This record gives sequence, structure tokens and C-alpha cells, in this order.
Amino acid sequence: MRIDIAGKVREKKLASNKALLPLFEAVVNSIHAIEELNLQTPGIIEIEAERLPQENLGNDSNSQEFEKKPPIISFKVTDNGIGFNAANWDSFNLAHSSYKYGKGGKGIGRITWLRAFSSVHIDSIYKYNGNYNQRKFDFKISKDGVENPWETKVDSPRPIRRTVVYLKNLNERFQRWTNSNLEEIAIKIIEHCFSFFREPNCPRIILKDNYDEIVVNDYFRNYTRDSLDKRVAKIKGHNFEFEVVKMYSSKPDNKIHYRAHRREVINDKLTDFIPELKQQLTDEEGEKFSLAVYVSSEYLDDKVNEERTEISFSKADEFFPDEIEKTEVSEKAVSIVREIYQEYIKVIEQERLENIRSFVRKHPRYRYLEKYKLSELKKISSNLSGKNLEIELFKLQNELERDVKRDANKMLKSIKDIDHKSAFDKTHTELYNKIIEVGNSKLAEYVVHRSYILQHLNKHLKKSKDGKYSKEEIIHNLIFPVKKTSDEIQLEEHNLWVIDERLAFHDYLASDIPLTSINRTESTSLKRPDLLIFNKAHLLNENNNYSSVVIVEFKKPMRDDYSEADNPITQILNYVIEIQENNAIDANGRPINIRKGTPFYAYIISDLTPKLRTLAKKADFTTHPDNQGFFSYNGNFELYTEIISFDKMIGDSRKRNQILFDKLNLPTH
Repeated sequence: MRIDIAGKVREKKLASNKALLPLFEAVVNSIHAIEELNLQTPGIIEIEAERLPQENLGNDSNSQEFEKKPPIISFKVTDNGIGFNAANWDSFNLAHSSYKYGKGGKGIGRITWLRAFSSVHIDSIYKYNGNYNQRKFDFKISKDGVENPWETKVDSPRPIRRTVVYLKNLNERFQRWTNSNLEEIAIKIIEHCFSFFREPNCPRIILKDNYDEIVVNDYFRNYTRDSLDKRVAKIKGHNFEFEVVKMYSSKPDNKIHYRAHRREVINDKLTDFIPELKQQLTDEEGEKFSLAVYVSSEYLDDKVNEERTEISFSKADEFFPDEIEKTEVSEKAVSIVREIYQEYIKVIEQERLENIRSFVRKHPRYRYLEKYKLSELKKISSNLSGKNLEIELFKLQNELERDVKRDANKMLKSIKDIDHKSAFDKTHTELYNKIIEVGNSKLAEYVVHRSYILQHLNKHLKKSKDGKYSKEEIIHNLIFPVKKTSDEIQLEEHNLWVIDERLAFHDYLASDIPLTSINRTESTSLKRPDLLIFNKAHLLNENNNYSSVVIVEFKKPMRDDYSEADNPITQILNYVIEIQENNAIDANGRPINIRKGTPFYAYIISDLTPKLRTLAKKADFTTHPDNQGFFSYNGNFELYTEIISFDKMIGDSRKRNQILFDKLNLPTH
């Protein structure tokens, strides 16, 4: 039965990240060819990388994507193995040949060559009946595949056994994936052929181009330094071998390599399972290294596909309970790494957690993540800080809150079945405590925010280094953003609680916006109250009335240039008159009457300078018992006005929050 090689090549595509697989197949074939000779000394494999000539690079933008060295376009692999004798020639011409089945050969490795290269030229000198023959042929994407076969006897008096596999004209799509740096190619060869390099008779493999030459075996010894820890484990009755190796390289590259027939097929990033390894480990001599875990098993040998690009792990279920899932293998590899390198990992883990704890001390809403989401915390990169770290913690916090909400709903549904408190305690105490703790952590964040705001306000009441006081706008912005309305600001974005906790619950607020622009009044005045607040009586709303109106006026710290005509007391009264004499409207543009008896409340927040004290007394204001403010009620306008000093506002707010600050041991000065 003939095989259409062109059809076979088209049958499956080679993934871009598998661009070096054809080279690996050629190298392993060379190793097998040398093994067949049973040489007393190691054989030799030479890999020559050919690069695109400089004159062909051109000036197009694509050439800038490559490093200084031109891209690799061909590989020439030469070995002194058994060569293309009759048996190997017959095997090559037979698709799916079982000739090398014992070595894991699938009989289609050569098909992979043509998925990346336009053609392959083979030139082999091999021993035949005491003499040497030479066989040449081309392997191309055609119906038969093999073209121009040629064989002759070698007449040379001292022939040298050797086979050259010339992989020609690498597809441009793969050139960017075929590392132009020889060191990186050497590492990839080591990763793929790790088992072979461990053998005492491993061939000497030389990798070279016009610039460099690397003896890959020496690089392997330098790279691994014989640092091998081997473990054997059973997974569902199948033996698995795990070889954990230190890889000395400046570039972190921790992986789990899944092998079949002594060759790497797929790999996972070890850092996906042990995030601490994103930071390189350091040995006793201070040298940095990464970790590689090489996994092998007859189970994997049986599950590898023909192209040796995938291992067909299955999902275990009730019908196939003996099937092994990939996660079972990776989890075993991870547990072995953690066992062997627990001291190294523990140090990094503690450093990482301390970084997170330091951040959480300033953001206590995340304080219970370590208790309930420790494994997830350990996965956060040690390189994150500031906003990037908070984003990750915020995600975990949301996840924890969802968990708590889900569990709380379950608990509430089950409470009806619990007759005694003791039964509740026994069944739900742990969850109940978790709900309380997670809720408290969110509250703690808000309490820290309050402490910070009070400290910040206090700072802006003092003279700066240049002897000046902060502007009124700074104080205003700290309590509610200027030029904004409550339709634009979230509850947590303002700090009205500093003045009065009740102010946070309002129907509409406008901050430093002209009355004519406020969509709750028909006034045409350009006057701009610092804060104008409308409170709607939702329960007693038959006549569409506001329950109260609040005005807040801020003044610059230590301002004392008021006059009889221009002062905050007069300002407040003028605002009230303007609002009362014009119709108010709701969010839908419908009229709302400021009915007779609708109370107006006004807060004047200012330092009690001598001029302001005098104006307050002239307006018949009453002094607060603590002498830190004044109050007055004007029955003609249903207006209650309070003048509060900055010190009193901050001091009273601190007292209201003191119990919360004490619980968190927060400074308030």
C-alpha cells in the first residue's frame, strides 16, 4: 500500500511553538543510529545551523524583529551512526514503520520535517558486506516523497561512515520561533533529549553556526551540574518517575516536562503551580537556579500521539475510573518539588507574604485573606506592589465575599431546622465567625479611611512652610468634590460624615454649582452655595414636598476680612431667600413646593476669628457651651444655622469615631 506523502504532510499542521521539533526528530534519529552500532566510545553528532545571508535580509520592518544574527533557515545534522543501510532504507520508505518501535519510533517522524522545511536532502555512507556504500536522495512534499534516489559503492581507500540529514529552507512562519541564539537552541535540545544526555554513552553533540560553536554535552553538565533528585510514585496503579533537576541559568525557566519514549512531548510552567518560583532560587554558593521536573512513565508512552506533540490524557469519570488526568500528574510533581525544596520555597514564601502583610496593614479590609485565601495569596507575584497588588487582593476579596454570601444563604436556609442554640453553635459557629470577620474587614478599611481624612483635614488647618493657610477649596474637596452633584459621586467618594453622619443620606446634593444650573430649582441666580442638599420625605410625600433643605458654607482657615454686607451669615440667608422664592423641581422636572414649615439647616464651617464672633453676636447667635461655635433659629425663614469651628468639627467627628479608631489602634492626630 502506497502513502501519499503530500497528503500526509497536509493532514496535520505543526504548531508554531513546535518549530524545533523536526530538528529534535533528526537528532534523536542520529542518537538511535549510533546506538545501533554499540560503539565502545561515544559517537558524534554535529548540528550546523545555516543562516539567511546578510545580503538577503533587506531593509523591511520584519527583519527588525530578529536579533543581530540573521534568522536560521536550514539545519544540517551529521552523525557517525549506522547509516541508511538496507533495513533503514526500507523503514524510511514505509509509512508507520514499526522498525524502531522498541525505541518509541512511530514511523512518521520524517513527515514532521516537511511540515516546517521545504525539502530534506539525505547523504549517507554506511557499511555494506565489508565495504562502504553511499546513498543519496531527496525527501520532498510530493506524492511519493522520496525523489532522486542514488546509491553507489565508495571507492575511497579510507571511507568515513557518516550520515547527513540536511533540513532545507525553513518556512518563514517558523523562523521567528526558531531561536537564533545557539544557547537557547542548546537548552531546547537538552530539554527534549534530557534522558539521552543522562546516559554514559550519550553521543557528543556539537551545535554550531558561522558565529559560535557549543558542545551541548558540556553545556548540559554546566547547566545541570549533576543535581538530580529522583522519585518514583504510583498514580492509579501506574509507575511514574519524577526527576527533579537544578538548571543553572540567568533566566528563570521552571517547567514540568512530560516525556514519552525518553523525549519531551509537552511541558507546563512550574510557576503556575508554585508561584514562589517566579523568583529564582539561590544555592549555598549564592548561584541562581531554576527547577525542571522530567516525568516519564509507560502510561505516557502509550498515550502519546503519532506526531509526539500531545499526550492524550483523559478525564476520569464513573465509566473510566482508571484514567489518569493531567492534573493528577502535575500535582504529584508539584508535591515532590515542594518536599525537596521546601526550605528554599519557604523563605521566598515568607518574603512574599510579608510584602502582602505590609500592604494589608494599611488596607485592613484585606486582613482576613491570609486566613481564608492563603493558597491564592501565595500565587500572587512577588513583583507586584501598590495598585497592581491591590487589584489582585481586590479580586480575592470579592471572591471571599461571594463565598461568604453563598455560605450565609445556605446557613439561613438551614436555621429553621435548628431547634437549640447549642445546635446552631456546633453546626454554624465557624461560618458565623467567618461572616463577621469578613464584614469587619470591610468596615476596618472604611474606618482607616476616616482616620486618614481627619488627619488630612487637620494638616490643612495649619500654616504651610511659606506661612500661608490652605485655600477653602481644599477643605471643600476633602468633604465633597467641587463642581459635582450626588448623581455623579458614590457614597464612598465623599466625607459628609465629618460634618454630620445624617448628611450622607439625601435626595440630591449640588457642590459649588450656580443655582440657575441646579436641576432642583427654577432659580436664575448665579449664587453658588458650597453645598446645597435636598432631603425628600419619601414616606410622607403626597404633596411632593422636600422634608428639609441643608446649606453648607466653608471658609478659608483663619479668614477674618468679613464685613457687615459680606459675611457667611448674610450669604446663608440670601441663599435661603432665593430658594424659597423660586419653585423647586424634582429629577423629572416636576414642581416640588417648598411648603411653609419646610425647615432649612445651615452649617458655616470656619475658624472663629474675632470678626466672625462679633458678627455672630450682632445677629443674635447663641454661643455653644464649649465656646467653639454658635447657633441660631430664624423663625421667619424656618432657618436653623450653626457656626462650627474647624477644630470643633474635627474634634466632634473624632469623638464619634473614637471607639472605632481604638478598636483598630489607629492614630487620630
